[in-house]
Amino acid sequence: MTRRNRDVAWLGWSIYYVGRGLELFGLILVTWAMFLFFGSSEMRQMLAMTGAGGAFFFIGWLLARKNPEASNR
Repeated sequence: MTRRNRDVAWLGWSIYYVGRGLELFGLILVTWAMFLFFGSSEMRQMLAMTGAGGAFFFIGWLLARKNPEASNR
């Protein structure tokens, strides 16, 4: 059994995991905004935090769309 040596696309994997981290941060921020402002009349702050969480998630999704392993072949 032989092991093939493949070059690792460090930049590709770094961008991928930064994107996944931003997605996770966006989901946590949206959830935190919902719990923080539950039953509150401060709608503008809740919408701002939810929108920021959605923006973080979307940017992370854009970064993590490309599979780094597929470009390594």
